[in-house]
Amino acid sequence: MDRQPPDQFRLLFSLFHGMPPLSRALYLPGLAALAGYIIFTVLFDARHDGQAFVTAFLLGFAVYIACGFEGLMRRVLTLWSGSGAAFVALALIGLPLVMLALADDAVWCQRMQSAVYLAIAGVFLNDLVRGRVATSASLWPDAGMRNHLPNLTRGMVLLNGTLLVLNETMIFASDLSQWLMFWAILPLVSQMLLRAMVLTVINLDDNGQPV
Repeated sequence: MDRQPPDQFRLLFSLFHGMPPLSRALYLPGLAALAGYIIFTVLFDARHDGQAFVTAFLLGFAVYIACGFEGLMRRVLTLWSGSGAAFVALALIGLPLVMLALADDAVWCQRMQSAVYLAIAGVFLNDLVRGRVATSASLWPDAGMRNHLPNLTRGMVLLNGTLLVLNETMIFASDLSQWLMFWAILPLVSQMLLRAMVLTVINLDDNGQPV
């Protein structure tokens, strides 16, 4: 029996229930940024709200890097040698931090999140156009996921494209403090959506039928 769109949406939202405990890396950067924004807003003059925002975002981003540094190094070491891995890791960490430190407009911080989603969507879209599943295979290497990799590739393009549009919408529709709150909870929302997307793909075949 075909699954109608309402049924598929109900399946999607039902997958949010019973989620496993969330990693501290998902919420610590946001907490650091929000706390920093409150402190820096008090310390800085009211006319320098943008500076307080950029400083708080830089703090949150630094915490994000610290939380994910070990995982980043493991992934980089699978692609490059020791010295090369160190150079790549420093570049991946240093360049964004330098760019944020030199930013004279808060919108650059907001657009950096859009750039992340654009880059990720681009990688998966490149695989999709070339008929490959290499990136998805690196994220889901289990043999049982092999048949789902094409749909996971499509799902990652859609998911990151959606998050890109959502971030751009929030940039235009909210002020700095509201966007920072959105950024603080964005990793949690992204993780839930990713999990829901993966489980939806597993439960549906290419024709939208139950597996």
